[in-house]
Parts: sequence; structure tokens; C-alpha cells
Amino acid sequence: MHIGQAAMTAALEDLRELGWSTKFVSLYESFLVAKWFERHGRYSGQPTIDDANRAVTELFVFDPDHENGRLSAFRYDWKVTAASGRKTVWNNTTRAPKVATSIFRGDDIRMGLRPEAAAVVQQHLDGLDLPSIQALACLVLRDQDFPPNARWDDAVGRLHAALDITEAELARITAPRTLGPALLTDPEWSMTGLPEHLAPPALVAAAPPSKGGAVGSDVIVSSRTERMLRRAVTNFTSILLVGPPGTGKGQLVRWIAEEVRDNPVNFGFPEGTDPNPMWRTPDESWSAFEVIGGLAPREGELAWSNGILLNSLAEQRWIVLDETNRADMDKIMGPSLTWLAGQDVEVGRTAAHDGHPVMLGWSHEAASAATDPSGVGQPTTFVAGTNWRLLGTYNPQDAQRVFRFGQALSRRFTTVPVPALSPGEFESLLNSRCPAMDDDAKASIVGLYSAHYASVETVLGPAVFLRAGAYLDHAEQPESTEELVAEAYVLSLGKYLSSFDDHVFESLGRRVVEDEDAALSETQWTWVAQQREILG
Repeated sequence: MHIGQAAMTAALEDLRELGWSTKFVSLYESFLVAKWFERHGRYSGQPTIDDANRAVTELFVFDPDHENGRLSAFRYDWKVTAASGRKTVWNNTTRAPKVATSIFRGDDIRMGLRPEAAAVVQQHLDGLDLPSIQALACLVLRDQDFPPNARWDDAVGRLHAALDITEAELARITAPRTLGPALLTDPEWSMTGLPEHLAPPALVAAAPPSKGGAVGSDVIVSSRTERMLRRAVTNFTSILLVGPPGTGKGQLVRWIAEEVRDNPVNFGFPEGTDPNPMWRTPDESWSAFEVIGGLAPREGELAWSNGILLNSLAEQRWIVLDETNRADMDKIMGPSLTWLAGQDVEVGRTAAHDGHPVMLGWSHEAASAATDPSGVGQPTTFVAGTNWRLLGTYNPQDAQRVFRFGQALSRRFTTVPVPALSPGEFESLLNSRCPAMDDDAKASIVGLYSAHYASVETVLGPAVFLRAGAYLDHAEQPESTEELVAEAYVLSLGKYLSSFDDHVFESLGRRVVEDEDAALSETQWTWVAQQREILG
């Protein structure tokens, strides 16, 4: 029998809670790979890249047929499967000295482990949570057959043999806590049985070039994000897409509008529905006049002038407010808050004196409408039909420097989170978009992405990093790949770097320079910092 699904799920949950930085992940993985080398006699000569690929496959590749089937267990992520040993452990332990090389003779995995390697691992991980010994057993022994009466003690015994690791060494690198479930239960573990949040994410291209975008302009999001957006548009009137810059929120709005136009019945709309959205980007000069309307001079008198909201209802079009927090939406939308809550309201009058009410309301009919019940010769009542939608995009990073949504306004919107891809997902995307890019340059771009991803203050979506990839793709090999990466970084992300507070930028720099991804050297980071001063 194989390990039970309950035990494997508990093990992966245990590992998922660790969340180590990349330098400690690399250290721990490199130790396990070196123990695998010892167990399989690879140190009788000198290990090779092929040995590293085989070791990493056996230890960490859960699904060899999945492009992202390689588990980064200690900073829970799913990474590219192909040549994963070379791209991770091998490259991190055969080059410049790092935390991961500190356990090897001569700072090189090919030279073998130092006698005190487990103690060095323990020292580096001091203060961090360690994986449960049972979780590590599930990770390493996941494909082994056990007799029906096997227990956790049997699995730990096999773990010693599988890694040629002593009890003292294992005690230094694991915690003795138990997972709860028995080792063997029905059903046995399988990839298809893993909960969605533990399995490799299903990604979708939510805005394919066939829909009219430029080649390579499609947005890659998780299937859950796509599903939430579809269902939000089907069931709710006001929808706000929230996520960091570069996650493709605006492109997602274009995509969902085209999906409704092409397949309205799938969203519960009548055949022939065309959102034909009005796109606007608010700014700090906006007031309620731009959105709702108000009195304006006309032929020497003040008369009512419609804003985009009333025009959209009259023309039966959706509204898209891109980057909504560029304006003070609490003030702008104030007169319409009651209406957004589902009630009819008076938003103004047709003239300064003795004018007729301008009413804003809702209809049970599919189509929006503008009518003239007052007989003044122009519409004075505007109603939103069940087909009408108001969509917005919102960058929470920018909210620190521009405007925030108050609670009253936020409650009127259904919020769809659009998160940045994980570093593993981004690596897969970069590989597919920039196949000709030099491997070292690619690793540096992924390292930069990981450094930004590690903090909510600096996280950015993949689009801005793909611009850096475009700068490097098909480039002739320069004297210094690192210089070219630094240039691509500044050209693509300079405006974001210049907006970060100094302490945020300094923390980012430490991650860029010190983490095992080795995105940039201190020399190149100093150059980036100089360019930031110029841009700022």
C-alpha cells in the first residue's frame, strides 16, 4: 500500500506552513539531494547535472507530466518540472559561495557534505519552524509500497535508509510533532485527490490573442480567479477587480466583456447582448459631475448635463472605471451610494430654478433605459436594466499614495481578487514567452520576481517582469548578462522602484542580493539604486 491520502494531505499542510525564504529552501533541498547522492553512491566519483536532475525528480517531482509538477515543499510553490535539478539545486551549489554551499566541502555539492553538515543546517534554521519528521517521510517515501500493518515508526525507519541519514542528523533537521492521520488509510494518496489549494494550480489564458489582442498579450490567471470573475459578472451589478500592478486587471475586464458579447446566454443575458463598455480612467480632478452629471451653462442658462453613468444607461452600455483609486471615489460616487444599494434616488434637477427632478433607478427589464416622463423634451429618468454592469480596477499598492475606498462605497461592490502568480507559475510563463532567453538571465528575472513577491509592499504582477524578459529575449550574449538584466529591470520597473519608500527599497535590495536566487550582485544593485534616484 502507498501512503494514505489523509496522511499526505496533512504532510503537505505541515510543509505549507513553513514559508521559508529561498536561501533556506535551497539549503534544505541541497542537503537532501546530497544525502541522496551518498545513498546512491554518486560520490564514488563526482556527481553530475544528470544526477542532480534524477535526485530532484525522485525527491520533489510529484507529477512528472505536469509542467509545474515539481514541489518546492518548504516555501510552498510548484515549479517547472523539466531539468529542475539543474535549475535549482545544481546551479545554487556549484557557483559562488552561498548559504546553500556552506554545508559542502569547498562550497561545492560535487565535493560532498562536510561531517557537521546537519548541524550547520540546524544552525541556519535556528528560530524557524522545522518540518514534521512525518511530513518529511511522506515527501520522500510517497511512492514506496508499505505492508498493510505499517505505522509511522516504520516510515521513519525507511526514511533513515532512503537518505542514508542517522537518527541524530534527522533530529537536527526535523520536528518531532505528529500529523494526526494514520500512515495508511483508504484511499491511497494521489495527485487528483489533493485539495485544490495544495495541488499545482490550474492556469488559464483569460484573454487569448484570438480575441483581438496582440500576440503574447493574454493574461494568465488561476482557474479560480477566472471562475470568480465569470460568476461575479453573472450575478452582481457592480464589480471591482483588486490586485497589484501587472496582474492584468484591465485586460481581464476587456476579456469578460468580449465573452459576454460572444456568449451572452452563458452569463444569463439575452441573446444579442453587447456590453460595449465606456472606458474611463478617473483622476483627482473628477467630481460627481463627471460620473453623474449636474448643471452646466447652456445658451446663457444653467441646465442639466449628463455624466457618464447616465449616458451609459441611455446608450445601454457598461461602464469601466480603470484605476479607480486615481480619484476620490467616495466623494464622486457619494450622490449615487443610495442608488448603488438598490434604491431609486433624485440626483439633481433639470434647471437651477423650478426644474424637473432627474431620477436614477432600477428596472426589472434586461435593457437599461432613459425616458422623459416630465415632458421636458429630454430624458429625466434613467434606469439600469438587469444587463447593466459597472466594473472597476483597483491597485491596493497605489492606495497607499492616492485614494482609498471607504467602507460605504466598498460594500456596494463585489470584489474579485486578482493575485500575482507565484514565482513557480511565473517561471513557467517566462519559459513559454521567452524561450530564447539565456538561462542565467531567465533565472535572474525569476529571482527578481521572487524578491518582489516576498512582500506585500513590493509585489507586482507578471506583466511588468515580462517586459524585462522582452528586453532580454533574443539578445546577443553580452559580456555581462547581469548588466543587461539590471538594465531591463530599471527600464521595466523603474517607476515602481522610485515610488517605494526608502526602507521598502532597502529591504527589497537585501532580498535581491542575498537570497539564493542571486538575482543581482551588490554592484548591479548599487547601479539600480543610482538610477532610482534619477527617476525619483
